[in-house]
Amino acid sequence: MASNKSTGVAKKKQNPATSRNKANPPKGKGNPPKVKAHASATKSTGTPKAANSGGRHKRQISLDEEDNNDDGMMRPTKRRKGGKGPDPHDYYAIHETPPARDHGAAFARKSTALYTWGANPKPSFASQLEIQPKKAERTTALSRKGKSAVRPTNSPQSGFQPGRGNLSSRMTSPETQDNENAFPLMRLPVEIRQKIYREILVAKDPIRVRQGWSAVYPRNRPMVETSILRACRQVRNEAVDVLYGENTFLYLLRETAKSPATNILGENEIVVQHPLMVDEPLSEYEGNSEDEYDEDDLLPAAQSTQDPEVEIDICRYGHKFRNLMIVAEPNRFDKGYLLSMANAIGIFRNLKPLRARVHTITIEITPIRQIDTGEISFLDFFEKTSEVIRALKGLPCQFIEVLVNTGGGNQERIRLNMKYAARIRRAKRGQEDIWSNDQVMQSYRSMKAGEAQRSLEKLSVMVRDIWEEPNGRFVGSRAGDDENGEEDDFDF
Repeated sequence: MASNKSTGVAKKKQNPATSRNKANPPKGKGNPPKVKAHASATKSTGTPKAANSGGRHKRQISLDEEDNNDDGMMRPTKRRKGGKGPDPHDYYAIHETPPARDHGAAFARKSTALYTWGANPKPSFASQLEIQPKKAERTTALSRKGKSAVRPTNSPQSGFQPGRGNLSSRMTSPETQDNENAFPLMRLPVEIRQKIYREILVAKDPIRVRQGWSAVYPRNRPMVETSILRACRQVRNEAVDVLYGENTFLYLLRETAKSPATNILGENEIVVQHPLMVDEPLSEYEGNSEDEYDEDDLLPAAQSTQDPEVEIDICRYGHKFRNLMIVAEPNRFDKGYLLSMANAIGIFRNLKPLRARVHTITIEITPIRQIDTGEISFLDFFEKTSEVIRALKGLPCQFIEVLVNTGGGNQERIRLNMKYAARIRRAKRGQEDIWSNDQVMQSYRSMKAGEAQRSLEKLSVMVRDIWEEPNGRFVGSRAGDDENGEEDDFDF
């Protein structure tokens, strides 16, 4: 030690790895030393090395400067001997899927090939509501500069944008968004839908018709919105029953009919003429009626023929009528108006292919005493052999009402129950009758039907008694005017 210090020669410090290699030379001649191999590899790759200074043996660890291509689906490396391996549970764990690549960024600006990669998932309705206001603001801002500056957002010139320019956004129209906001009418129960139809299609006052129940008076059209019948077939089938079944149709006698034809037996028979073949004279209230009939004023659901004046296809929807009303004004008591009333009733009597099912037919008259003869008008309408009575006998209805205006705002009502006679006619036609084997019920039906027929034949006598004794026992009021809801009418 002293000699070394005196000479002043510095001894070179040896590397422990070099001394270890010299002490243990490699057995094979052709194999190069491990130190030189590591040194050459280190120089070629240029990666930094980290040494373990705590132990005797030194282990090299390579550090990657960039991320590798492992997306989480690769199997971990094999466990080394003597080391602690990964948890076996990690082999079965669900790894997160990597995000999709943006293939549209690789195409040119005007290229349309990006649309062939398929549609992105359709955005939710909440996200559409968030995008719509922004889109509207952007379009408004561009429109201020000029129409030429406005471009559609999904055009190829705008480049690829996430959530836009795909097939789903191109096929989504404003109509589909409106349908999502629409109220689901067909999901409601049928009873609730019927109430909705009544609010829309049922008028408060009777609907005035003319020309054989086929045309609505132009000056007194009801405020009924029939566009709901165009929604779909199911809505139309449900709503048309409400339109024709729950409204009251008022036929005002304004046209006269010709005398009926005579059959082989020499008896007069009622001939139901086509509604458009009957001429209607103009009254003092209808001076210029030609200008009133405009095709735009027709009910949309009733334009079934080419004639603009025909609004109701009576042959198609006549069997759905339930409440009918015929009004004869005080000066409409001639023979022609009698036949016209009979023809109006006979349309539902001879309706084909489906028979009518009228619930109530009401006839309103205002009798007056004729100056030349002294007789009361409208009595011949209800004679036993008149055409009106013959038509009423064959009409399939449940009730017949006759309203007699006696003057001073008073109105009397005669009500005939024809249900039993109608049931007997249906049983004779072969329809099912649950009381066919019950003799007591059959006798009761026959008795009630006979009473109704006899009362129908005595209608002229009843009308005379009511009109001649306005202050007697027949004094009543209009239906619905009583506070208690009771009707002062008399059933026969």
